[in-house]
This record gives sequence, C-alpha cells and structure tokens, in this order.
Amino acid sequence: MDKMMKWVDAIRTITAPFGDPIGEIENEEVERVMVAESSVRGTFNPEAALEFHELSQVQVFAEMLRSSEEIEYIEIEVAPDFDLLLQFKGGEQERYQLWLGQPNRPSVITKFGRDDVVYKIPEHTTNRLIEILGLNT
Repeated sequence: MDKMMKWVDAIRTITAPFGDPIGEIENEEVERVMVAESSVRGTFNPEAALEFHELSQVQVFAEMLRSSEEIEYIEIEVAPDFDLLLQFKGGEQERYQLWLGQPNRPSVITKFGRDDVVYKIPEHTTNRLIEILGLNT
C-alpha cells in the first residue's frame, strides 16, 4: 500500500504543472449558476433563462467574484442587465445583480440587497462572461 501511495504522489508531482481537473472540481465552491434577465434594480427575477453547472462554466462566475474589487462613491441609476443566483456546495445560495460591460471594458456587480456596495469586475472577466452568456455573436 505504501508503494502505491508513493507512486500516486509521484504522478501528482509530475502532472501538477498541467493542472488537476479533479482537484479543481473538488475545490470549486460554486456548483450551479442561474442567470435571469433583470428588469429593476432591487427586484430579483426568479425566472432563470440560463443555467450553468459544468466546472468550466461555473468557474467563470467564481472568477467574477474572486476578481472583483470594491469601488467607492459610485451610484448606478440604470437597471442591471442580469440577476444571478449562485449555489455553493452545502446548499448556500447568494444572489447578485450584474451590469455587464462591453468587451474589453469592466463590469459592475452588487450583492442583492446590498446596493450600497458596488464591485468592479475586470475587463478579462467581462470578456469571459460575455462569452459564457453567448453575447459575443
């Protein structure tokens, strides 16, 4: 058994630079994302038009959260583009409203119910969101 574990550790060491998709699946906290078209700021649309549950898909939304930075002194007067429901492992859910930017431009997001805190999403993440939402056509 020890020999087998040493062999497994050796393979993991050799393949580590190429990524670990199994580990990514286990480590990614977001399990599912539901996207609805938004109509009014402060009102959440529960009618999901799109649903994502594959690792490559949910990673885009997880990256959206990880790459966002709080920005101060901004007030948004237009309605958001999308309402997002992110479901995490363990069943916890979080709701967000997204103002999607143009390609190569930042976007902004707020956690639903926390309109006083606005987060900027970088350009590269905006591009990935546009792609996953099928808006690049």
